[in-house]
Amino acid sequence: MAELRLDPFTRRWVVTGKRPVMPDVHDESGGCPFCPGNEHMTPHSIREYKNSDGTWMARVFHDRAPLFLVEGGLDRQPEGMYDRMNTVGAHEIVVETPVHGLTLAHLPADHIAHLLELFRDRILDLKQDRRLRYVSLFKDQHPPTATLEGHAYSQVLGSPVLPQLLEIEFRWSQAHFKRHDRCIYCDALQQELQEDVRVVDQTEDFVAFCPFGSRWSYELWVGPVRHSSSFENDMTEPGRAAAFAPFLKSCLMRMEKVSPSLHVVVHTEPNLLAWKPTKDWWSSIRDDYHWHLEIQPDVAGKRRFLGTEGFHFNPIPAEQAALVLRAFDPGRELYSKS
Repeated sequence: MAELRLDPFTRRWVVTGKRPVMPDVHDESGGCPFCPGNEHMTPHSIREYKNSDGTWMARVFHDRAPLFLVEGGLDRQPEGMYDRMNTVGAHEIVVETPVHGLTLAHLPADHIAHLLELFRDRILDLKQDRRLRYVSLFKDQHPPTATLEGHAYSQVLGSPVLPQLLEIEFRWSQAHFKRHDRCIYCDALQQELQEDVRVVDQTEDFVAFCPFGSRWSYELWVGPVRHSSSFENDMTEPGRAAAFAPFLKSCLMRMEKVSPSLHVVVHTEPNLLAWKPTKDWWSSIRDDYHWHLEIQPDVAGKRRFLGTEGFHFNPIPAEQAALVLRAFDPGRELYSKS
């Protein structure tokens, strides 16, 4: 069985061991298990978004081979200087559309709005579990094929520990707030909007820009103009998802013109209902953190590290990437689907 182990040299938690397979999964070959009519090939739905005639338009279910399991206790134990614990949490799949080969960018804006509400609801629900420190929402998109990879889906992952990258973001946001009594993201957005050299698109409510220290070529960050630390709470406000959906759709269509392969991840606040090791655990997070969505295209030969030490090599500066992305018309498709 899989377990969580803490790497003491980097303070990074690693899932190691075999992933369990859900007992209600049917081992069948041929066909996409995410397509309508093949629901028996997946675990039962947790939640569904249906149209007026009762047909599902999006569905959520437990991953067939989950990294984290709802059942059991954390059972954190030392092993000499090391630490280990059970992989308690949640691992869910969100099938975004019944249409095979259709990417998130090419779904209608109102459908994307319903998906945003579905994502919001799953995060809020999982955060009721005080064992979970963080709930991740992400997707890896690949060129459409006749296999599973060609069906649009996202993943929701609830974990009892903070992902290392998010913990680093939280700590630097907190440090900036302690020094300046301001949100570091709000400061960055103000500068980006004033300079207007890395901004790709904006509305009254949302902005998309290539970050100054972009790790990946054409990396794009999308988030709210006004301060908000929580994606899920922001999307709870009436009309907010409907306003964000067409903007996100436009951003994704721009990015698909760079590459049809994308990594998309939402960065939001940790679970503030979780058990706290100290009274001041992320006590200022709602003032110092700013949720955002990161889109990283997989550009051939340009998404790589420099050596093995974790330095990112990005040959295309953010300013140049923003010029290219601004020039794209989101309404036109520049690659064909098969």
